[in-house]
Amino acid sequence: METVAPGIPLYLWMLLFLMFLVMAFIGLVIYTSRKGMPRDILPPQNKQSKLLAEQYANGEINEEEYRKRMKEFEKQSNRQ
Repeated sequence: METVAPGIPLYLWMLLFLMFLVMAFIGLVIYTSRKGMPRDILPPQNKQSKLLAEQYANGEINEEEYRKRMKEFEKQSNRQ
């Protein structure tokens, strides 16, 4: 029987290489399928605070209203 390294038969090396190829293929499929998924999967509190920050930055609400709502969000998140 042919060997590549002393004591390890060639079919074991081929099996090891085949397992590597299968794992690489599975990893590639997972990577490409998740690439198009949205990355903004945040808890609702984070989405609300982000939206609130955007409203404040755009001038839709003033600083007082911003701070008041942020305190309310913090209270809600502490309850959960």
